[in-house]
Amino acid sequence: MTVQRMTDLYLDGVFRFLLSLVRDPETAADLAQETFLRLHRSDRLGGPPSEAYVLATARNTAVSWFRRRDLERRHVDVVAPEDLDPRGAASGNPTPDRDLERRELGAALEVALAGLPEELRSVFHLSEVEGLRYEQIAEVVGCPTGTVASRKHLAVRRLREHLKRSGHAL
Repeated sequence: MTVQRMTDLYLDGVFRFLLSLVRDPETAADLAQETFLRLHRSDRLGGPPSEAYVLATARNTAVSWFRRRDLERRHVDVVAPEDLDPRGAASGNPTPDRDLERRELGAALEVALAGLPEELRSVFHLSEVEGLRYEQIAEVVGCPTGTVASRKHLAVRRLREHLKRSGHAL
């Protein structure tokens, strides 16, 4: 498979996944480019790479980046949900009060997500944003399916606790 074809197929998903991990569009774009270079260099035998393999490569690229720069404890800017994914926009014409509530909840959720350890945040993102099944997530992150389920459960519990403490009930 050519790099161009692979990029056409997987770039959007890889970029969103990396953005969920690094929280910076420029860095996510750089890491996406590095991911596709790694995939091209690996030149796997046996046909085109699966989506899970591509996302696992993206995750490994991000982990290498975090290790090189020791960014595990770095402060993360809050990004408005509509800046991340246009599908998150509300339908219809919300009232100004509802729009403000939605933005506040979105900001609180972004802060809560940023506070999660990377292994919980990536499982949550792969499940909720990318729509992958636990088996696929297990392949991407390199752990058993049961571990994926427990990480997802823990991520949801911590997000709920954070939102409750900040005055946002789900």
